[in-house]
Amino acid sequence: MRPGGRSNDDWAGVTCVVTGGLGFIGVNLARALVDGGATVRVVDALVPDHGGRADHLDGVAVEAVLVSDIAGPLVGELLDGADVVFNVAGQVSHTASMRDPQQDLYLNATSHATFLDTVRRVVPGARVVYTSTRQVYGRSSAAVVDESHPANPVDVNGVAKLAGEQLHMVYAHAHGLACTALRLTNVYGPRQRLTSDDLGFLPVFLRRALQGEEILIYGDGLQRRDCLHVDDVIVALLAAVDDRAVGQVFNVGHTNTYALREIASMIVEAVGSTGGIGLVPWPDDRARIDIGSFHTGSARIADVLGWRATVELAAGIRDTVAFYQEHGCYLSST
Repeated sequence: MRPGGRSNDDWAGVTCVVTGGLGFIGVNLARALVDGGATVRVVDALVPDHGGRADHLDGVAVEAVLVSDIAGPLVGELLDGADVVFNVAGQVSHTASMRDPQQDLYLNATSHATFLDTVRRVVPGARVVYTSTRQVYGRSSAAVVDESHPANPVDVNGVAKLAGEQLHMVYAHAHGLACTALRLTNVYGPRQRLTSDDLGFLPVFLRRALQGEEILIYGDGLQRRDCLHVDDVIVALLAAVDDRAVGQVFNVGHTNTYALREIASMIVEAVGSTGGIGLVPWPDDRARIDIGSFHTGSARIADVLGWRATVELAAGIRDTVAFYQEHGCYLSST
């Protein structure tokens, strides 16, 4: 058995709903659950440019796929009989949140209030695991940021995700729903959308290297990040289905950090790209919401659930590059 919950292949007889299940993290989670024997149902709104793909689960034995907003009228039917709800749906772009704050607030907060009310009405005994983000902290005032660090988001996305997270905690404490929230760091890996410049630096770096283009880094490239392979995220999500996690918020990050220059160099080397790396000035809109260096402290989830990241960045990048070299469709916007 894996510390903190079921082993990855011990989900037979468990009915799971994955929101955002046609997107990057959701589809990798749905595949892992099916491989583990779970009955899996998926809901995804397929919002344009958010990374969801209608073909992401082709050939995967999921029980149902509902194309809908999580606040939609048919979501209750999908939830009926669920044992575990992995609420992965949401908008992750910081820059898009500043261009259209109302949409971000709806997708990351308002719709989740409706969804949680549906869960409370239809499956009040289900376990609920919600994916939040380290972006809720904003600019850090500590070398390693643990859950005691103040939440002070610098963009609308951070505000909305924090609101969504707090809604889950309200429903846990006030209504008795068995909710857990995971604040994820920078996630990368197979099946991530590469064709948008709004979904984080890692997919942009990967796309440019794979296309033989120069990787452009804002500023001096010395700001540091911890990066998490999606396989480690999936293990954390499965581990969070545990009574010890109910009503708690956990950081989920890596013990190692790297400067953006170092990360770009790893990607260039793994691809064998001739495009190289260049430094460019910060655009004003991005500089205003940049958080500088950030290192996620994950001691709490290690202590409570026994979870620790296991995929080192260089190996994870090689795995990711190999996937995209085999699946060139991810380099097309169509």
